[in-house]
Amino acid sequence: MMLSQLVTWSATFALILYLPRTLGAGEYGKLQFVLALVGMFSAVADFGMAILVTREVARDRERAPAIVANALALQAITGVLALAALLAAVLLMRRPPDVLRLGLILGGGMLLFSAAAFMDSVLRGLERVPLQACGLVITKVLETAAILALLFHGGRAPGVAWAMVSAGAVHLAWSGGWVLRLARPRWGLLSVARMSKLVEAALPFFLFAVFYQIYDQVDLAMLAVMTSDTVVGWYAAAYRLFDALFFLPHIFNTVAFPVLSRLSTGDLTGSYAAAVRRAFAVLCAAAVAVSVSTLLLADPVVDLLYTRKAYPGSAAALRVLALALGCMYVNTIFVMVLQTTDRQTRWMRAGALAALANPGINLLLIPPLGHLGAAISTVVTEAMLMALAIRACPPGIWRRADTRVLVRCGLAGCLLAGAMAAGLKLGGPLLAVALGMPVYAAALLRLGVIRREEIALLRSALASRLGADREGPRLV
Repeated sequence: MMLSQLVTWSATFALILYLPRTLGAGEYGKLQFVLALVGMFSAVADFGMAILVTREVARDRERAPAIVANALALQAITGVLALAALLAAVLLMRRPPDVLRLGLILGGGMLLFSAAAFMDSVLRGLERVPLQACGLVITKVLETAAILALLFHGGRAPGVAWAMVSAGAVHLAWSGGWVLRLARPRWGLLSVARMSKLVEAALPFFLFAVFYQIYDQVDLAMLAVMTSDTVVGWYAAAYRLFDALFFLPHIFNTVAFPVLSRLSTGDLTGSYAAAVRRAFAVLCAAAVAVSVSTLLLADPVVDLLYTRKAYPGSAAALRVLALALGCMYVNTIFVMVLQTTDRQTRWMRAGALAALANPGINLLLIPPLGHLGAAISTVVTEAMLMALAIRACPPGIWRRADTRVLVRCGLAGCLLAGAMAAGLKLGGPLLAVALGMPVYAAALLRLGVIRREEIALLRSALASRLGADREGPRLV
């Protein structure tokens, strides 16, 4: 997954570099607005099946054929409903004809994206991470190559949308082929009783996904209605970087979730609790590093990717969003705890509260502050969710020692900020990173956040032959 992220990140970097500049803030804002709607209605198409299928397949692989067959049948229904709802939303919002055209293209693509994501969830439950990683690499490289070729030949937003849809079809073909081979779903296993049980079990996951899409994407929709396409473009450019910087928790979640699902069937105070606590320390360290770096490097990064002349409001928004990144990194492990210990109903309630609070905060802050108000709303929402997730975890998961880890990471972050600030003053962003990261790593080791035996374990993993163990490493 880490190797695949290096490839997909490079591809994403190329798109970030050329797409906003070529399309301009207005057209880029329209494209991102439609993609935000697609993200919101994808929750309807998925209906919470992806997370549920990963957890259940990881717990009992013998049930995979029946689970996959019945979940796919349900997704065929929810996908059509999601497409109809998306097109109705675009029409009701009375957006321009070019936005409606983008909605038709990407709405059809949403069915492919959702099906491909479902297939990936099955591979994840089977702990076939290399297959999932290869699919991501193939899809992202093809998508990036197609979009860049279109842009260099004068292509506009509709062409970009078609390239995304084509890449989604390739992704589905890859992941679906492997699922048919490994899980072997059989249509003879379809039954109304199985589908009913899946719907009942998936409902909390689905409701949280709906709430998540509301509080995660509503800021773009509200900016589009309350400001201009240009302001939406500024915020979308910053938010694209914000999303890209979440890659480490994404990798961790992909690999660790099925393992924690297996461990959760035993004693939660043993191997499960130990794994959670070490994961918390690692994610805290990563959260501080990414947040501090983003705060200090926002201006040069925006200058490099978009230019502050074309996107004058993006750097300030990115600095605000850096605070939300820290909360999201730390929250990753607690969300996994709730999902793997069958406490998803509590997390659903937290999502409902966020979905109610976030639009209200946006309504208060966007008129006076514009896109910065939307960014502040994201920070407040993520901090609230982190507090609610910690409170909802099983007894004994959060201890005083975890608070000390958080404080030590903060102290190391102060040293990181000082070193990076000196590097920026003396030689620019590259020198800032070159000075800051070694200082931060040394501080983490000295303060005991990262243990030397964990570094030895990492070296051993890197030295081992990639793919030598088909079943993947076991967390015990």
